[in-house]
Amino acid sequence: MSEAKTRNVLVMEFNDYAGKARSIRVSDPKEDLTAATVEAAMELITDLRVFNSISLLGPGTIKGAKTVQTVTTDFGIVVS
Repeated sequence: MSEAKTRNVLVMEFNDYAGKARSIRVSDPKEDLTAATVEAAMELITDLRVFNSISLLGPGTIKGAKTVQTVTTDFGIVVS
């Protein structure tokens, strides 16, 4: 069996101008991120209306953010 690999992903969740759920995922974020830093980045994303191609519509809203950690272990099975 192979060595386990751990992966961290920052998931930033938003609702677009129509209320549809949207998310941005960042693989291997900095370990020293703070809630304030993530929130500031998310506010910038909504201010730039990333999820809205029509500027007259609202910018969307911040729903939340979390870090997801996964551990993957490869069994090393090879089918020939």
